[in-house]
Amino acid sequence: MNQLFRNMSFRSQILTILLLITFMLSGFSLVLVHAIDKMNHVSNEIKDEDVPQMVWLSYWEEQLNIKEYIVKNNLKNPTVSLIEEYQSYDTRVIENNERYKQPVPKSLIPLKEKIELLDFKISNNVQGLLKYGDIEGAKEYLKRNYLPDLHQIKKDINSSKEETVDSLDTLSDTLSVIIKDSLILLLILTVSAIVASLYVSYRMSASLTKPIEQMIEKVNDIADGEYGLVLQDTKQIELKQLSASINQMSVSLEDSFWKIIKDKAYRQQILNSLPVGIITIEDETNSIFANTSAKQFLDLNEKDICGYMEECPEYNTEFWSMVNSGEIHENKKVLFGTKETCYCFLASQTQLFNEKNESIGRIFYFIDISDTEELEKRMHQSEKLALVGEVAAGAAHEIRNPLAVIHGFISLMNQSLSDEEKKRFYLPLLMKELERINYIIEEMLLLSKPGAPVMKKVSMQDIINELLPLITHSSKFTEKDKLIFDVKLQPHILKVDEKQIKQVLHNLIRNSMEAMDGEGVITIYSQVHDDNYCLYIEDNGKGIPLHMQQSLYQPFSTSKDSGTGLGLPIAQRILESHGGQIKLLSTSSRGTVFVIKFPLH
Repeated sequence: MNQLFRNMSFRSQILTILLLITFMLSGFSLVLVHAIDKMNHVSNEIKDEDVPQMVWLSYWEEQLNIKEYIVKNNLKNPTVSLIEEYQSYDTRVIENNERYKQPVPKSLIPLKEKIELLDFKISNNVQGLLKYGDIEGAKEYLKRNYLPDLHQIKKDINSSKEETVDSLDTLSDTLSVIIKDSLILLLILTVSAIVASLYVSYRMSASLTKPIEQMIEKVNDIADGEYGLVLQDTKQIELKQLSASINQMSVSLEDSFWKIIKDKAYRQQILNSLPVGIITIEDETNSIFANTSAKQFLDLNEKDICGYMEECPEYNTEFWSMVNSGEIHENKKVLFGTKETCYCFLASQTQLFNEKNESIGRIFYFIDISDTEELEKRMHQSEKLALVGEVAAGAAHEIRNPLAVIHGFISLMNQSLSDEEKKRFYLPLLMKELERINYIIEEMLLLSKPGAPVMKKVSMQDIINELLPLITHSSKFTEKDKLIFDVKLQPHILKVDEKQIKQVLHNLIRNSMEAMDGEGVITIYSQVHDDNYCLYIEDNGKGIPLHMQQSLYQPFSTSKDSGTGLGLPIAQRILESHGGQIKLLSTSSRGTVFVIKFPLH
C-alpha cells in the first residue's frame, strides 16, 4: 500500500487523501446521526412519559392536599356541606383544568382509579351516612377509611414521583452520556483527522521537499565543481524527469570540463615542451605566467620571477631590465648567470592580444643560444687555428730546410771543436735551442694537420699506465722533482686514437708539472656522466691567471717563459676530431682542474 502510494503522482496523492478525509467525516456524520436519534428517543420518552407523569402526580398531590384539608376542616362536625364543598371543588377542578381533557399515562391509571375510588367513598359512603344522619358513623368512616386511604395514595404518589424523578435523572444522565460520547468521538475523530492530515502532509511535503533539497544540494555541489555527480533515482513521478535532466547536465558538464582540461593541459604541455622560455605579463591583473623552460633556465619559480620584476636585482640586470622595460624588440643577445651555469639568451618581446585583437599585455620569450655561441666561438677558433696552421705549415717547411743545414754544420763543429772552444762558442746552448725550435716546428705541423684519428678500443687505464713512465723518465723530470701521481680511474673501454690521446694527456700533465714547479700531487680520476666518460686532471699548483683564462685555446697564448702556447690548442683540436671536448673546470691559487669528455656512443 505504501509502495503504491509512493508511486502515485502528487495530484493522485492529494485526491486520495481528500477522499479518505471525506470518508472519515462521513463516518462521523453517521455516528452523529445515530447519537441524535438516541437523544430524540430519550427526549421523546421524557416528553411522553416522565413529564406527564410528573405533572399528573403533582396535580393529584395538590388535589389530595386540598381534599384532605376540606375533610379535616369538617371532621369535627361532618355535615352535608362537606359533601357539597368536596363535590364543588371537584367540579371546579374538572371545569377549569384542561388537563382532564388529556389522557392519563398508562402507568398512573391504577393510581387514578384509587383517587376516583377515594372520591367515590366521599360521594357514596360518607354522603349516605350523612344523609341518614349518622354523623358519628361518617366521622368514624373518614378517620378509619378515608384518611388512611388518602395518606396511602399520597405515599403512592410520592413513590411514583420519586420513581419518575429517578427516571428523569437516568434519562438526563443518558442524554449527558450520549452528548459526552458524541463530543469525545467528535474530539477523537477531529484529532485523528488533524493528526492524519499533518502526517500525510508531512509525508507528502517530505516526499516533495526532501528530493528537492537533495537536488539543490547536489546541484550546489555540481556548481562547486563536482561535475559528473549523479542524483539518486527518485520514485516521485514529477521529479524523475527533472532528476534525469540534472544528471544529463552534470554528465555533459563533466565531459565538457575534462575536454577543456585536456585541451588546456595539451596547450600547456605544448608551451612547457617548447625549448623556449616564455613569460607572459597581463597589464590589467599584472599576473605573470612562466612556462617550464623559463623556470628551468632562470632557476626560479613564478613567485620569484614576480618578485624580480617588481624589484630588479643587482645581478643579471640587463636581462630583467629588458623584461620590465615593455619595449618591443626582437632577437637581442643577453647574458644570464645562475649558480650552476651561465647562459647566453636570444630574447624577444612582443604584445599579447586577446580574441578582439586588443593588446592586454606582452610576451617575453627567449632561447638558449649558449651552445650556438660556443659553437661559433669554436668555429672562429677552428678558422683561426686553420689559418694559423696553414701559415705554420708553410713557415715550418720553409724554416725546417735552413734549420737542418744549420743543425748539420753545428753538429760538425760540435764534433771537431774542443771542450773549451765549445764553451766559448756556446755550442751546447745552440744545440739546445735548435732542438727547441725543432720541437716548436713539430707542434706547429701537428696543429695545422693533426691527422685523422685511427680509432680502436683501448682502456684509459692502460694509456695512463704507458704514459706516466715516459713522463717520469723524460728530460723534463729530474731527481729534484717531488711529484706524486694519484690515479683513480673507473674501468671503461673507449674507442679513441691511442697515440693522439697520449699527446693530449702529455700536454696537460706537463702543464700541471710546470704549474707546481716540480712539487705536488697530480690527481687523475674519472666519472661516467650523461653518456660521457669524463676524465679529470687536477693539480695543486698556483692556478691560471684570470687574464689568461679567456685565451687558453688560442695558439701561442702562454704565461710561461719557455712555453709555446700550442699545447692546449693541439689538445682541443685532437679532442674535436674525437667528438669530445676539453674544459677548464676550476682554477685558483690552490690548484686547477681540467676535464676531458669522451662520448660513449
